[in-house]
Amino acid sequence: MKSKLIWILVVVGGLLLLIYLGGSWFFGDVLITRQTPGLAESRARMEEVGLPVLPTPEEVTIQNGDVSLAGFFYDNEKPANCAVILLHGYTGTRYSALQYAPLFWERGCDLLAYDARGHGESSPAFHTYGYHEKQDAQAAYNWLLARTGLGPQQVGLTGVSYGAATSLQAAPLLPGTAFIIADSPYESLEAIVSRQAIEQFGAWTRPFIPTAFVIAERRADFEVDDVSPTEAAANTAVPILLIHSRTDEYTPYTHSESIYAHSNPATTVLHITDWGSAHGRDIFTDFDTYKQYVDEFLAQYAPNFGLSDGR
Repeated sequence: MKSKLIWILVVVGGLLLLIYLGGSWFFGDVLITRQTPGLAESRARMEEVGLPVLPTPEEVTIQNGDVSLAGFFYDNEKPANCAVILLHGYTGTRYSALQYAPLFWERGCDLLAYDARGHGESSPAFHTYGYHEKQDAQAAYNWLLARTGLGPQQVGLTGVSYGAATSLQAAPLLPGTAFIIADSPYESLEAIVSRQAIEQFGAWTRPFIPTAFVIAERRADFEVDDVSPTEAAANTAVPILLIHSRTDEYTPYTHSESIYAHSNPATTVLHITDWGSAHGRDIFTDFDTYKQYVDEFLAQYAPNFGLSDGR
């Protein structure tokens, strides 16, 4: 009888272990391989809210090791000698980064928007939330400098959500860049995933998260603890503008507050908006005030960046 009970316990324990490992594999897989829309679908989504009026772009490819980044380059006819890299959010494409183009196009700036690795028409790749993507941003930055002949102080980065977090993590790699504008970033991968796992699947997922992280790390060759926009912001002198909606239910505004609290207050500006916007939608809710925030930030921290009157 005793041996039968032990056998039952072993079998039950083994089944529970398999269930746990299977659940952890599932969540780890979702973390790094979530399906993303194609370029046409992304464009259609953006057309619903209104794509900015821009000239036909030059289609470009930027290489970073084995990863090819597909992008659009917009060569501005105005002689403003400035350029901005636009980075989209998770499961977006270069089209969803173009919402920020009007902030800089009238200044006379050239623009570069590209699909993140594993998104759009860029190389298929695991999603690492800035760990490898920050090096892609560095490659795009170097490509833009070479393409335009501009200096580091004439180039800035603007990103939303995933792109904002990537921009912040790239900042220490780009010490001379003019600025980083980060809209609705997450403070760390652990913080946003721990929240979203519970929000999307329920509190029962909490025990699976640590092992899911380990599985994702091994498969995608990255370190979860090193995905930290907060730490990156603390280790850069690049001016940073943080904008976050108080009603953001996906990534709470407290993430930007945490980033701000660890950054250099002399070179960082934080705006928590009360416009009732969803995640990353402030620019659609009140474009004029959003642009005012950007213009004021640039006037203080990058006063010679482009032509503010558009001439």
